[in-house]
Amino acid sequence: MARSDWYRLDNVGKFYSAQAGRNGQTVFRFSATMADEVDPVALQAALDRAVARFPGFNVKLRSGLFWHYLEPAEEAPRVHAEDLPVCARLHVDTDSVLFRVTYYGTRINMEMSHMVSDGRGTLEFFRVLLSSYVEERYQPVCSVPQSAIPQERRTEDSYTANFERAKAGSDAKQEVYHLTGWKALADPTFMEYHLSASAVHAHAKRMGVSVTSLVIAALIASIRDVMPASERTRAIHMDIPVDLRELFGSDTLRNFFGLAFVSYVPCGSDEPLEDIARVVQEQLLSATDPDALKRRMNRMIKLEKNPALRVAPLFVKDAVLKLAEAKAAKDVTTTVSSIGRIQLEEPTAAYVRDINVLTSTRGLNMVLCTFGDVLSIGISTVFVRHEVIRRFCAVFTDLGIEGTISVSKDAAQVDHDLKQAQLEEALMHKGPERRGVMRS
Repeated sequence: MARSDWYRLDNVGKFYSAQAGRNGQTVFRFSATMADEVDPVALQAALDRAVARFPGFNVKLRSGLFWHYLEPAEEAPRVHAEDLPVCARLHVDTDSVLFRVTYYGTRINMEMSHMVSDGRGTLEFFRVLLSSYVEERYQPVCSVPQSAIPQERRTEDSYTANFERAKAGSDAKQEVYHLTGWKALADPTFMEYHLSASAVHAHAKRMGVSVTSLVIAALIASIRDVMPASERTRAIHMDIPVDLRELFGSDTLRNFFGLAFVSYVPCGSDEPLEDIARVVQEQLLSATDPDALKRRMNRMIKLEKNPALRVAPLFVKDAVLKLAEAKAAKDVTTTVSSIGRIQLEEPTAAYVRDINVLTSTRGLNMVLCTFGDVLSIGISTVFVRHEVIRRFCAVFTDLGIEGTISVSKDAAQVDHDLKQAQLEEALMHKGPERRGVMRS
């Protein structure tokens, strides 16, 4: 195969490729609620145009002797009515394309494997999909716009291009608090929480912090309120992915982000929300300093560049990366991502009512984005009980900001999950002999 016919996975893509074959694959979901019922024919034409502009997304995962890699799919991707769970795994076998586009009612959904791209790169593809759809559905079709940025720049592995081994560094570690409770790992719950963006911004401005800092502070306060007293010496540690493209002058549509973090130990009396938000703001400013981001980015790449690992066969690499994934999970309470304000050009924006972003999870994750005056907080959780989420929503209600929330499960499904959790809790509180009798 010619070298131009395949793509090396970037550093993060290699990490997530170790999930291939597992149910717990990391998948992003971008959704747009349109003004009218989705026209599947127009959506298919729009997808064809988007892929023609960004062919690097229409790929499959392949496995070599030493690394996984991406290969262009020979067939054109097809849109279809939504028939799978939210953020269902994308790599099922060697013929699996690593993204899907579906529709349901007035909703257009695009799900992307983290092996291919991150939230910011996926957003660029989604914006082109939406603008192409509006043209196909409502306006005379124009030719596919050509980007002035060369294709090789859009598919660049910006991690490798900017790696400096000498600048890799680590951060001090604290004992981390982990959320507890019964989990439905095979059937997570997904929620979209909508708030007035202007109202949240006004409260954040009065506190002297950003909207992201206020949302993180609300989540910290909600987790703190459910923590047992004996655990309050542990840190609520949140990873915050940060786009690195502007910092390094990159135009890549592949993964290129670093990790900032916020760490809060809730010992002593409960601080008010405003004080927590200011602590978060100070930590974010420090953690997003260019030197700090570069140090952590180089640390992320250092494992991949290890000479011994580079010559190890693929199954050894996958095992090492799985161990690294498990270790990273122990250092985090939860993750909050912010896509920021999403801008769509006219006339596309006039036909879009809201935009939402979700991600798969093995714990509790949130993704923020703003479109128009709607701040959408995509909540993904495997926990059956939603006390943290209820308290989180109550924070904004107490601020006088009423929100709306939609849930991926109906009342009967939620009731079933709770009954299952109650049964398992009852079994756990009985002796082993009694549990054995009940299970038989």
